[in-house]
Amino acid sequence: MQAITLDLNPEGVVAGTKPAMLEAKFSLKPFMDFVAEKVKTERTAKVNFYKYILDRFHQYPELEGPILAGDAPRYSALFELIYTALSPILNDEEEQLWALSTPLSPCIYFGSDAFYQVLLDPVTGSLKSGLQMPSESKIKESTLLNFYDIVLKKFYNISFRTALFDIKSIIDPDTHLLKHYNLDVDTRFLEIKNLKELPVLSLETFKDDLQDERSALQILQHLLPLEDFSIEGISVITLTDVTREYALESIKNIIIEHHECNVGCHSDHLSVALKTLVGSDEIEFGLLPYVQINGKMITHDHSGFTSIVIDLAKKEKLDYEQLLEDYVLNPRRLIFPDITSEEENLKYPLLKILSKNGIKAYALVPLYYNGKLVGCLEMYSKNQHIFTSQTLSKAEPATTLLAQLFQNIITDFNYDIITVLTDKFTSIQSSVRWRFYEAAYRYIGSGARERNLPVESIYFEDVHPFYGAVDIRNSSLERNLVIRKDLYTHFEILEKTLEGIKDNIELSLEEQIPAHSKIWGYKDFEELSDREILKIEDYLQRQLPLYLNLLKTAHPEVAQLVTEYFERTAAGSEIYKNRSEYELSMQMINRAVNAQLDEFNTELQAIYPLYFEKFRTDGVEFDMYLGQSIAPQQPMPADLLSRFRLMQLQRIANITKATHELMPELPLKLSTTQLIFVYEKVIDISFRTDEQRFDVEGSYNIRYQMVKKRIDKVHILHSQERLTQVGKIAIVYFNHWEAREYMGYIETLQQQGLLEEHVEHLDLEELQGVEGLKALRVKVVI
Repeated sequence: MQAITLDLNPEGVVAGTKPAMLEAKFSLKPFMDFVAEKVKTERTAKVNFYKYILDRFHQYPELEGPILAGDAPRYSALFELIYTALSPILNDEEEQLWALSTPLSPCIYFGSDAFYQVLLDPVTGSLKSGLQMPSESKIKESTLLNFYDIVLKKFYNISFRTALFDIKSIIDPDTHLLKHYNLDVDTRFLEIKNLKELPVLSLETFKDDLQDERSALQILQHLLPLEDFSIEGISVITLTDVTREYALESIKNIIIEHHECNVGCHSDHLSVALKTLVGSDEIEFGLLPYVQINGKMITHDHSGFTSIVIDLAKKEKLDYEQLLEDYVLNPRRLIFPDITSEEENLKYPLLKILSKNGIKAYALVPLYYNGKLVGCLEMYSKNQHIFTSQTLSKAEPATTLLAQLFQNIITDFNYDIITVLTDKFTSIQSSVRWRFYEAAYRYIGSGARERNLPVESIYFEDVHPFYGAVDIRNSSLERNLVIRKDLYTHFEILEKTLEGIKDNIELSLEEQIPAHSKIWGYKDFEELSDREILKIEDYLQRQLPLYLNLLKTAHPEVAQLVTEYFERTAAGSEIYKNRSEYELSMQMINRAVNAQLDEFNTELQAIYPLYFEKFRTDGVEFDMYLGQSIAPQQPMPADLLSRFRLMQLQRIANITKATHELMPELPLKLSTTQLIFVYEKVIDISFRTDEQRFDVEGSYNIRYQMVKKRIDKVHILHSQERLTQVGKIAIVYFNHWEAREYMGYIETLQQQGLLEEHVEHLDLEELQGVEGLKALRVKVVI
């Protein structure tokens, strides 16, 4: 333990860290009072230790008052007693990142050696250069938030929030990688006093003001001025190394963001996360998802991930495709801690290429998703001493996440292939076909085809956009719930099977069932994260079947039990019941919505040509573009826009009724939300040859597309309520005249008995780059 004064405030911010005119003092008096209270109430042998602490503290009468910064080292022995009282008795002090600081300020006077080693440079004794601290404004804001959190809890029993001084990351001098820490502050030993009579406040009158932190702080500073309080005591700081958790979370985020990333944009981030996980920057990683064309394994360069073996095999002009096929036929974990071994080189000739390029150690780990090989993870290093068995075990938690990523890549690849086939071999919509004919005619007549020149741009100016969306409510939550239910059923079957096995045979230690405490606590599935579900499914689909097959061979008397288990957990069995019901319900809803939209499109095209396009999400979205430029030979009636808007609203109402009426037939009771976006201005659209579809043209028109993509999860202003609600139609707009127009359509449908009488007029939260959105919301009569 050390008594080193360490101020973590940025240079020049020290005076501004404590709120202006707030009297904050470093004092041990609140801790002494806390222990004295423990002496009165404690009934175990601990009371003797508490009395000993008080006796030691009472030897310093001056501790009834605050301690000056310069006097702090005199009380190191007492600080060590505080550490002993608050830390588990058997914990290793060298591993405890623990310190004492002044109230509400990162100014430290005493801490464990391990704590100071994290923050201080061992040579200079100053803060490490890689230490990332919050800005001056963030520190001041955090200080105020913590202060008012304590005030509100003590004097008003209102929970505000706690914002800590968070040390995000520190460069590890050994690995040159970031280490990440959580910072916890124990504020039990602070005494805050009001110097003046406090105003009357209640949660009911104050809760709305607490929603926005910045405005809340301004209000609190006005109602509860800082100079009306004093605070003294100690803050107990604990740092927890969460580097491993941070690395896994980074990998999970890459999986989530995969659909939005460009080619290879996450490969470097993934490599850094894996290096952080294993704790070495001398280990490199190769990632190879396995995709197939016509049953043949190929390398998918577009994924952005590469294999060192495949890259070197290509460079040496070796038959890497056969290498892939051979490994897929017999996938297994390969570990070569010393590539220079002649015996290994003879058995695996490809190791010579690795050795030739300076690689001294190599490992290949197959990755499985639902029992199916989806790719492999490579680990290699030019330093064979850094490559140990612990290296592989540290990387193991990432394998299920990487398998999920590879499965996503394979799914997206297959979808891309199907999309190309669909787009290339599907006829162009009749309403715009004439324009493609013109472009094709000019392309052929000009000789551009012979010179392999690009086709002219195809675009339509001044069209009115329509957008609608029918979404399945809480589809992601419902999907996760049915997966958890099916896993629960699977484990119930597994437990009964294992009980039967144990009743028939006595297992030796080597034959014990491979298990993990978190995996076997299946009764808590409601609290499992997505990452834990991936681990459980990997265990059930890959690890356990291997063990059961070996057990079946070694002990024929349990073969029937194992066979029955595999039959009851095979594809399409009862353990997939909830997932099957979910997928069937989704399909039934989407079929009903698509049927309505196809009928709607036919109805509109019979009145006037327009471009109509549907998109499949968890529900169905559709775009419509109406304008004279799409049908230049057919005059567009002046009232057509209003007529189509009314028809769109009417159709959405009919879809709402249809999906509601479908609910009794659904295996899983899913419901839908409905959304319309009104955009008054005309826009231009052009055909994108790279995407084989129409999209908005021009920077100004992109605003429409941007809003359209962001409003599906928008909330009502100053609330956590989603705009889209089951059984209701939400109509998003910018201008008041659009609202007046749609109120006329709503009244028409109310008279027809399609919509209820009450209409909500709502302001919506500001989105990134978008403000001023409003909405009408009306319930459909169902």
